[in-house]
Amino acid sequence: MLPSILALLLIMQSAPSSRQSFVVERARVGSVSIGADADSIYSEFGDRARLIDLKLEGRLSPALEIRLFGSQLVPSVIAEVAPAANRLVVSRIHVLDPSLRTADGIGVGSTFGELRSRYKVDWVGSGEGAVYARVEQLAISFQLDTSGAAALSSIRDPEKVPVGVRIVSLMLTR
Repeated sequence: MLPSILALLLIMQSAPSSRQSFVVERARVGSVSIGADADSIYSEFGDRARLIDLKLEGRLSPALEIRLFGSQLVPSVIAEVAPAANRLVVSRIHVLDPSLRTADGIGVGSTFGELRSRYKVDWVGSGEGAVYARVEQLAISFQLDTSGAAALSSIRDPEKVPVGVRIVSLMLTR
C-alpha cells in the first residue's frame, strides 16, 4: 500500500499546477483578458465569480470578483467591466493573489527592488490614496505598500523608491 501512495504523490507532484496556467501577462491573467466578453468570463468561472460594484469615484463601477482556485476566502482577480459595442467587456484587471506572477516571477509580495531588477519601471505616481510603479512594457501598474512609508506618495522618481517596499496588487490596463 505504501508504494502506491508514494506513486500517487509523485504523480501529483509532477503534474502541472492549475496555478501555473495563470501567468500574469500583458492584458491578461490566464483566460481573463482585457476586451473579453464579461458574460463568457462569468460563465467560465461559475460560482467562483460574482458581480460586484467597486463604486469608483462614487459611481456605479461593475466588476467580476473571481476566485480562481477552489474555495478561497478572498478573490484572486477583480475584472472591471465596461460597455463596448452593446455588451460588457473586461476593461481592467486587478491581481490580488500572491501566487499569480509574471513570467519573471513578480507579483503580490515581491519587493520594488525585485521589480526593478527584472523590468524597467517607467514612472511612479499616486492616485486615490495608492502609489503605483508603472511598467509600460507589460502595461501593468504595480501598487506599492504605503503602510510603512508615508512619504512614498510624494516620490516620482523610481530611483528614489526604497527597494524593500512590497507590491500589494497589480493593475493590468491596455
